Amino acid sequence: MFAHALLTLYRSVVRHKLYAAINVLGLAIGVAVFVALMLMVRFQTSFERWIPNARQIYVVRSDVLNQGWLPYTMGGLLDELRGDYPQLVGTRAGDIPATVRQGATTTPERVSPVDPSFFKVFDLPLVVGDKARLLQSPDDLLITQSKARRYFGAANPIGQRLTLGFDNKLHSYRVVGVIKDPPPTTDFRFDFLVRLEEPTPQENPQWRHWGNNNTTTYLRFATPGEAKTLGDDFERFTDRHSGPLIHTPPHKDISLQLTPLLKMHLINPPGEVGVAAIAAVAVLTLLLAAVNYVNLATARAALRAREVALRKVMGVTRAGLIAQFLGESMATAIFGALIGLALCELALPLFSTALGVTLKLDYFGDPWLGGAITGVIAIVGLGAGLYPAFVLSRFQPAAVLASVRSPGGGRAGSRLREALVIFQFTIAIGFTIGMGVIVSQAAYLHRADLGFRRDGLIEVDSFPHQELSPEQRASLLTAWRAEPGVIAAAQADSNPGDPDIPIAPFKRPGAPENGPMVSYASIGPDFLQTYGARLLAGRLPDPGRAADFSASARDLSANINVVLNARAAQVLGFRSPREAAGQVLDGKNKQFTVIGVIGDMRFTSPRVKVDPIVYWSFSGTIDGGAAAIRYAGVDSEVLMARLAADWRRIVPTEPFLAKTVVAELEPYYQSDEQVSRMLTLAAVLAVAIGCIGLYGLASFNTAQRVKEIGIRKTLGATTLEILTLLIGQFLRPVVLANLLAWPLAYLAVRTYLAGFDQRISLSPAYFLAASALTIVLAVATVCGQALLVARAPPAKALRHE
Repeated sequence: MFAHALLTLYRSVVRHKLYAAINVLGLAIGVAVFVALMLMVRFQTSFERWIPNARQIYVVRSDVLNQGWLPYTMGGLLDELRGDYPQLVGTRAGDIPATVRQGATTTPERVSPVDPSFFKVFDLPLVVGDKARLLQSPDDLLITQSKARRYFGAANPIGQRLTLGFDNKLHSYRVVGVIKDPPPTTDFRFDFLVRLEEPTPQENPQWRHWGNNNTTTYLRFATPGEAKTLGDDFERFTDRHSGPLIHTPPHKDISLQLTPLLKMHLINPPGEVGVAAIAAVAVLTLLLAAVNYVNLATARAALRAREVALRKVMGVTRAGLIAQFLGESMATAIFGALIGLALCELALPLFSTALGVTLKLDYFGDPWLGGAITGVIAIVGLGAGLYPAFVLSRFQPAAVLASVRSPGGGRAGSRLREALVIFQFTIAIGFTIGMGVIVSQAAYLHRADLGFRRDGLIEVDSFPHQELSPEQRASLLTAWRAEPGVIAAAQADSNPGDPDIPIAPFKRPGAPENGPMVSYASIGPDFLQTYGARLLAGRLPDPGRAADFSASARDLSANINVVLNARAAQVLGFRSPREAAGQVLDGKNKQFTVIGVIGDMRFTSPRVKVDPIVYWSFSGTIDGGAAAIRYAGVDSEVLMARLAADWRRIVPTEPFLAKTVVAELEPYYQSDEQVSRMLTLAAVLAVAIGCIGLYGLASFNTAQRVKEIGIRKTLGATTLEILTLLIGQFLRPVVLANLLAWPLAYLAVRTYLAGFDQRISLSPAYFLAASALTIVLAVATVCGQALLVARAPPAKALRHE
């Protein structure tokens, strides 16, 4: 029976090539987009699933003074948790910059000091090593396969020694295990694992200081209920162990939260909402193609009423007809899905490059792919085949062959098809509006005012390295300032945008006891000038005024002058920057005079508000801290090569790391650019699928109305009048779709833009442009068919009457 259905389908395709091509092409495009976008969704939701028992592992996140949730806690938190919950299974892990020393070669890496209990929580796959004996000695080292190949080549790394530099010391480690390289779907890069040595209070008083976040704490639970029980008790636990920072009880200042390891990746953009939006776009695009296919299939099914009648006369049963129609529909769906997979294979390399990820189709190793394609074929095939299978097969041969009223669905069928076209274009127009807004927002972020000049600026990431002496730092700044093209070089005690920048309460004299929490940063001479900060009121620190500078970044023995950003002036209650200039602030048990207010400088994501910051200046150099270099008239790569040469001359033992500020900020925009590219693709293809469907229906409807148009022309109708009539009828569902799409798209894009602190204004132009575009494309799609029928001679249409 299926073979007979294939033969019948083949004959139908040969006779009606255009409709067959429209059906298959629309479905293939929908399948290709659906598979590609769902591969992206699976990529985003697969992070850390490679870790055995990942569902049982949780990360303890903390929020200190409502500054935002961070995946870090104080180092001693696990010990205090075990004191109250003795059966708790947990471990700690750090992440610190380090260098690998091999002879005269120094390579920058990152080292993770972890507890010996690490493998009780993370059952990472080992290539070589005994988990029961790992990290028992202070000089034990585990490395990944790729690092083993890098530093030891083809030799057996077990027992080999490697020198790592961190914490101002050189450490010699013995390799005792090799970890299998993690897949791309991970945020955890445990390339070098060493044993965590818990410091004494004298060595590190911050280790058990509540509010100091320097370690990641992981807990493992047998059931989600156990995790919930502990999470519900965190407030009481915090009140028992933490002294108050500002408020009482302590949990008002310090909050703890358990987050499943499998959800950690989705905390950052695009996040759970963004991934859900991508999945929705994938499903809606496939639905567009399916509706398109079903619409055309049911429209043309009415033409087969006489065929059904003749088959019944020849003895074919209703069950046989049902099987034939469903078989034809399923065969077409299978063919369209196969072409869609081929299109997806061809497009995946470009798609992966555009999104910055590696996506591939695994036909035999990924059961999801087979299940998804099977489901698509079944749903689309059945959806298109049910009408002819169960409605046409019910017709009585005598009524059909006697030319009684055509059983094509009449006005009800026409309205159904029009409703489906409205549905298609509602989605397509919504995608187009969303595309316009998201693309504009992504472009705006690249040109938005950050409060400083992002171009012509280099940040030296290796400058904070702990092994640099103050003399070396001073020599580096002097050498860099002398380089051709360098306008200025300055230092601060932390990288701009660093999440660990300290905070403290500041207030105006006479204000309530606890003022707002404000970040504070120590900056060197010319720091604000180097970044190109915009002065709003007052003045900047003047080297000729001693009160503008402390001796060093840590010296606050004297009351000094400070500069606020606009956000700090606002949260401290000043009505304007001009009002803040010259005022006095209380903070850190001292008084500071505000000498100036600068515009907010955005060093972090455009999604979050700029932190209020108090800047005070120091005249010397500090241990650690960041360096920035302003340049002009020279290529950045050429200049960085010169800076690196100065670095190697002054600091020959440490690697030089630097990048432009433009490159430093790029990660904040990548996720939005990915969404922009995906929605652009979806919008273009959604409109294309809608136009393909509209073209098919226009061809079908005009073919059905040839005699009607011939009569109209015989009665005096002009070609223009008939053309206007036909185009108006075809455009009606498109216009109605605009009315439906506008409010839905408005709610969606308004919600999207609300997630940004920096955002474009929502103009009616996006809605009008999308509507105009779809109407123009719809007119262009149907105009050819309408013109062909409108210009046909009436005699040709009516010669058989």
